[in-house]
Amino acid sequence: MSAQLRLHKAHDRISRRFAGNSDATWRAHRIRRSGRKVFLVALLSVVVAWSTACEPNDSQKSQGQQEASRHLTMAEREVLVQAEKILTRDCMKRQGFSFWVTPELPEPLERRFPYVIDDKQWAAANGYGRGIRERREASARNDPNRRYFDRLSADRKAAAITALNGPTPEGLEADVPGMGRIRHSDKGCVSHAQRELYTDLPAWYRAKKVTEALDRTTTAAVVADPELRPVTRQWATCMHERGLPYDMPQKTREQFALRPEADEFATAQAEAECARSTGLAATLRELSRAHRQRMDSRHPTEVKNRALLEHKALSRARDIVRRG
Repeated sequence: MSAQLRLHKAHDRISRRFAGNSDATWRAHRIRRSGRKVFLVALLSVVVAWSTACEPNDSQKSQGQQEASRHLTMAEREVLVQAEKILTRDCMKRQGFSFWVTPELPEPLERRFPYVIDDKQWAAANGYGRGIRERREASARNDPNRRYFDRLSADRKAAAITALNGPTPEGLEADVPGMGRIRHSDKGCVSHAQRELYTDLPAWYRAKKVTEALDRTTTAAVVADPELRPVTRQWATCMHERGLPYDMPQKTREQFALRPEADEFATAQAEAECARSTGLAATLRELSRAHRQRMDSRHPTEVKNRALLEHKALSRARDIVRRG
């Protein structure tokens, strides 16, 4: 785009903006006609210079696209979560309420390993994740925000919930696979924090809700995939050879989900070893990748927006967490 064309378009935008102001507004500013001309010329010069300087070249665009396509690490996601909590805390304080920034807890077994444990070191330390589950449950019981809300009077509790979540589920909406249309308030401290962090709140809300649903549908599709059956039988054979009578990974979780047993950690390590040696872990990764690509192709806008908004928010989030 030429500088002359940019100048013409910038002049049109500014003319329309100032034409929409009332005479009273003009009088309040007390700007003389000659002063306005000088101001507009200076402003147009800035617009043209900014447009020329800020247009990314092909190399910058390619680098930005590559960065946005990279999946965030677990540590980076934790930074975003903590930053959102800090912004929520500050907003609630301005509304006259307390809010605590709580630390993130380790991922539960079903989220870290949705199909099978394939990390022997993790299995040796955590077994089937019973200790992690108990810590998460204890944290929920002792959560300072929950205790605070429980102690409030009925009127104050209602006001605090409104301050946190907004008055009514209006302003944000998303068409979520398997759930239909869901809505949330674009007011309240949660929305305020997300708007400050991700800037485009409606796009972030849609992207987050849709991609979270894709996580769930991908897991279900992988488990139901017929290609999984032969390699699962090989995994079962590997487990039987070790004296462990399990035909599929779900059975081990059912066995050790609720009660401690002496052989929990040994079984978890055997599961991980068999998952790798039989190719079950590799098959699951490939199926998960293929099914997720298929799911993502149905919602390209939301998938792209989540990646872009998260990557753009990272530097802001790091600054927020650093300031505390």
